[in-house]
Amino acid sequence: MTPHSASEESESMPTSVFPSEGPLIDVVIAVHTTARPLARAIESCGLDGRPGVVRVTVVCHNVGSADIQESLGMAPSPGLRFIEHFDGLNSPAGPKNAGLAAVEAPFTAVLDSDDYFEPGALSHWLDVLETSGADVVVAPVRHQAGDLIRTPRARIGRVHGLDPVKDRLAYATAPRGLWRTETAAGVGFHYTEGLRTGEDLEAGLRLYFSGTRLEFPAHGPAYVLGDDAEDRVTADFLPCARELEPVSLVCEGWAARQTASVQRAVAIKLARTNLIGALSRRGPEWDWSAPDLAALRQTAGQLRELSPGYASVLTIAEGKLVEALGSDAVTGEKLASVIAHYKRSSLVARILSPSLRGNLDPESNLRHAVRLLFDRRRK
Repeated sequence: MTPHSASEESESMPTSVFPSEGPLIDVVIAVHTTARPLARAIESCGLDGRPGVVRVTVVCHNVGSADIQESLGMAPSPGLRFIEHFDGLNSPAGPKNAGLAAVEAPFTAVLDSDDYFEPGALSHWLDVLETSGADVVVAPVRHQAGDLIRTPRARIGRVHGLDPVKDRLAYATAPRGLWRTETAAGVGFHYTEGLRTGEDLEAGLRLYFSGTRLEFPAHGPAYVLGDDAEDRVTADFLPCARELEPVSLVCEGWAARQTASVQRAVAIKLARTNLIGALSRRGPEWDWSAPDLAALRQTAGQLRELSPGYASVLTIAEGKLVEALGSDAVTGEKLASVIAHYKRSSLVARILSPSLRGNLDPESNLRHAVRLLFDRRRK
């Protein structure tokens, strides 16, 4: 079904409060169920505080907009519109891309329906972009419980003119913040269709690693990850082939065309966050099937091919996990044993790389730990 605007169907919609050129910021929120805390997300966009500046587009994915509006107790208005996107797929990429296609404002933000902005966030990020002339604001991110997520792993005190490699933007590939609509379109920013999770991986890499001017207002209002959604997809355990599919697509596509330094930065991030993360989340008690083992070995091989030698910067504990996946003979029992050892690893094994050179590398966990000592942001 072709997406359409529910606001166009409202006969009582008030006269637009936008200037003739329209809103300054379009915020896209995709939702697939009335169970999500959508009202909180919408209200965090500050519609009442900055009339005429922000417009929220709620993309109703495989659900009628009337159902979403009824559950919200909200009707279309100049600052709030609803569009429908029916594709029958269990993937957030389609509705997000539909929302992006409907953007008309010069600045864009994408907000997950579970999440919300801290008060003043959009206003602050807009000021940063307008005063600096930058293309993208990389938002600070925290959990709903209050803990800051220490990504990107930027250089100490670096908030202006971030370098995607030196400031390790690969660790912050979920594109949270605010960006110029024209810039995103120019770098081919889009979510990968059909993926249940990780649909934003290539999108974030394209946005950060295409020569864009990046700002990181680390001490300002944050993007908040909601912890209270009952069906958050990222908490699910998918088959490893499905979970790691975004990694394979990036390695075979976008990353294969990048410079060696970018490939190395991306490989390190993907190994730590995606590959090792998949192992660690499942733990040593997981029943490793043959398809899961094959998918893990394939991903490990793709990372080695993307950046030979990247693993030298991994910690002692991380390296043993990746090394185990380098053998075609690895069994579920062997992998479970290696994961159990990883879980029991000492602090030294989790921070130090095997070599002096690895520890001195800017990508090392040791260097990251030192940077955290100087990170004086609120906890």
